Amino acid sequence: MSIVTVSTPFNIDLEFRIAPFHKRLLAWLIDIVIIYAYAYIMYRVVMTARNENSWYVVNVLYILFVVLPFLLYHLLFEVFMNGQSLGKKAMGIKVMDKNGNEPTLGQYLLRWMFRLVDMLGTLGSAAALSAALTTYTQRIGDLVAGTIVIDQRYAANFSETIYMPIEDKGYKPLFPQVMNLSDRDINGIRNLLDIKSNSRDIDLYTLQVTDRIKEVLSIETDMDARQFLYRLLQDYNFLTRK
Repeated sequence: MSIVTVSTPFNIDLEFRIAPFHKRLLAWLIDIVIIYAYAYIMYRVVMTARNENSWYVVNVLYILFVVLPFLLYHLLFEVFMNGQSLGKKAMGIKVMDKNGNEPTLGQYLLRWMFRLVDMLGTLGSAAALSAALTTYTQRIGDLVAGTIVIDQRYAANFSETIYMPIEDKGYKPLFPQVMNLSDRDINGIRNLLDIKSNSRDIDLYTLQVTDRIKEVLSIETDMDARQFLYRLLQDYNFLTRK
């Protein structure tokens, strides 16, 4: 199983497991069933109006309610469902930028445009060949757009990873600047704190990460490095639940 490692701006490495080919295939089959079922139902609905309307009106309805949804299904769902079509959601996989970020609209558009080439134009053969030959199981659209498809069920649930109970009802955050960090930065900090090793290398690495965070967020504190990172997570948990 391929693993892709990305670094946050604070040099914290995060690992993501690439979605295996069989999951992508099953997600694609689920989507195909959904798309064709919808198109068939809407086609029958539109055709019932052909006796009461001109062929011009029927053709417009056919394009609006059958053709366009059929063509735009993957683009719309991935844009508005955080990188997931219904099939991907069912299989627990999602599209992600190869640098660990949410893909941009431009990246989603590129993936969708090249779907016409590697999925529809070649009946999926180009996509299957590309996925089989690339390190991160990328179809042509992924290679062009700079995206990967990850298995969300590999890592712990994000909320479970960063969740930290705060029992003090009078808790006051010390570093509200923590909200300027991305989700993957916060996740990376938690992963770093989970390392139990007391080696000199780990301590030095933790100190370097801490100094970098202080510099970027313009924070001045004499807290111990690990204590500072732990407090950042507490502040983040408190502020995101307000």
